[in-house]
Amino acid sequence: MAHWPNSEKIALLSGQERHQAKMIHVLLMVMAVYFAVLAALNVFVFNDFYIAAMDTFGLAGSLYLIAYFRRTTNLKVTSWSVVLILTAILMLFIHLTAGMAYSIIWVTVLPPISFFLLGRRYGAWVCGVVFSYVVAFFYFQTQTTLASPPGLASVLNIAEVLLAHWFLFRFYERSRAEAYAELERLSETDKLTGLYNRRHLDLLLTKEFNLHLRSQRPLTLVLCDIDHFKRINDKNGHLTGDIILQEIAETIRSTMRNTDLYGRWGGEEFLFICPDTSGEAAIAIVEKLRHALATRTFTRDIKVTLSFGIAISAQDQDAEQQLRRADEALYEAKHRGRNCFVVAEDTGLGQLGVGGIPPTPNPSDPKARFTQPPSNRHTPVKISF
Repeated sequence: MAHWPNSEKIALLSGQERHQAKMIHVLLMVMAVYFAVLAALNVFVFNDFYIAAMDTFGLAGSLYLIAYFRRTTNLKVTSWSVVLILTAILMLFIHLTAGMAYSIIWVTVLPPISFFLLGRRYGAWVCGVVFSYVVAFFYFQTQTTLASPPGLASVLNIAEVLLAHWFLFRFYERSRAEAYAELERLSETDKLTGLYNRRHLDLLLTKEFNLHLRSQRPLTLVLCDIDHFKRINDKNGHLTGDIILQEIAETIRSTMRNTDLYGRWGGEEFLFICPDTSGEAAIAIVEKLRHALATRTFTRDIKVTLSFGIAISAQDQDAEQQLRRADEALYEAKHRGRNCFVVAEDTGLGQLGVGGIPPTPNPSDPKARFTQPPSNRHTPVKISF
């Protein structure tokens, strides 16, 4: 297949945008080949150099947009450029042929392209303006150039067909966009919790990590796990366990920031992707969530806590390595008594840390020595990664 635009730039696009990018790339390749063939036919077969020049302009425009799109992956500019070039060539062709030789039939290729590339609103405007002009041009042109011009009924037939095209493609584009949005929502959402699923989290992590590399702003990952979830399932049943997962998801949604991305990583694990977030800010997010969990009444009055592993972006490490550090920090938090967090990267205090004071500590809890440091909320620890 032809050389594809930069994979890192493609990764920054949403699912529908990636589909649109493929459509643009294929369409431009087809346009380039088509205009090249038409230019050759008009030169060597029909000896029509004016239309051949028009086709050459279309070929040059298509090749330029292919190069531009591969370099920039700018969907908006490329989409509008494709539609405008195609519209200009169609209108010029109809003028050069004076509307004869069934040339106006070419405007029927405009709706599927303009609606898909520009969307329902702008596609409708472009097609509406072009169709109105073509019908008016055809009527007045034939009245002055033909001895027996077509009657009003013929012109109305053309107008009705174009109007039907306009309505059908407008309805189709709305239905297609809604169906695609619903399909995309289902493909990226965990059915039980309603949060993002692991597949979509992988895409978001790739996107945010690439943005982090470009902006050099911190990116923090938080991996958390429900404490003793197997015990909850064994004692209360898996249906109760599912309800607990849903209630935790509700708590996460109500406490996370608008800029944070989060979802169910698998089983009883959740992943938070926090752009432009320092270690201290990530700790504040974790503590806010821990407090919300501690003060919430869960089904059957089950006590629910989470353990957290926090990893701040580091130089010369990729997203997979950062995620691995968060996972190892989570394991360390489990090892240190659960219901706490471990930071696997510099917290801004100049040291690695473990912490997490239970919002409602129980002095008789034998694990309190792990989750409630006596003096420093972020007790320094030695962790090897």
